[in-house]
Amino acid sequence: MKTILIAIMIGFSIFASAKVTDATKNVEISVTSKGFEPNAIDVAPGVPVVLQVTRKTDDTCAQQIQIPSKNIKVDLPLNKTVKIKLGKLVKGEIRFGCGMNMMDSGKIYVK
Repeated sequence: MKTILIAIMIGFSIFASAKVTDATKNVEISVTSKGFEPNAIDVAPGVPVVLQVTRKTDDTCAQQIQIPSKNIKVDLPLNKTVKIKLGKLVKGEIRFGCGMNMMDSGKIYVK
């Protein structure tokens, strides 16, 4: 009986320690006539990041978003939210901007 109890306790402690999950950081970005809003984003390292980008104007060249350091270039249809999964990030800065590098760009600060 003692052996069974010890086995159950060990099994439970392994199960409990394996249940650790990372919360995803969802960041909403709007593309307006002023550019990307917000254009400065702070996130913690090691946390999965998902950008939710909505282009709200047709008056700019920002019909795409690009993140050069991640080799990402995504079309932004008008008034539709596009999700971009960046995964877990390491400390540093990640620049993003329009597909033609003309519009005010933004930065993700991982700190």
